[in-house]
Amino acid sequence: MRRAIEIVVSAILGAIVASVGAIAHRSYPPVGLILSALLVLAAIVFVRAWGSWGAVLAFAIPFVALTFVFARQGPGGDLLIAGDSLGYAWLIASTVAVLIACVLPARLLGGARQAAPAEGEAGRVSGP
Repeated sequence: MRRAIEIVVSAILGAIVASVGAIAHRSYPPVGLILSALLVLAAIVFVRAWGSWGAVLAFAIPFVALTFVFARQGPGGDLLIAGDSLGYAWLIASTVAVLIACVLPARLLGGARQAAPAEGEAGRVSGP
């Protein structure tokens, strides 16, 4: 059940971050771009520290899909991620943020997770 919650929450977070970043990266250049990239980095580091690699993948799939959709022209000819220097900078900065979070060592993300006790060791208590 916990794994399913991790995946669903990560996917929703990926969709929200992609939407906010696609809109906010154009506000107050270059501050909007920097804050949007930091939002992506903070969100993916949170997902990686909290969940499994499956949760990271669940974050990345809607993030990439929505970013692709936002970079394409809509029916009225408008788009959220323009093909200019700011749009390309957003695509590169968000990609780099995800890559940075993926290569961070696990010990920087709050330590290693405690492994489940081996079979037969569940009741054992280690003394001083």
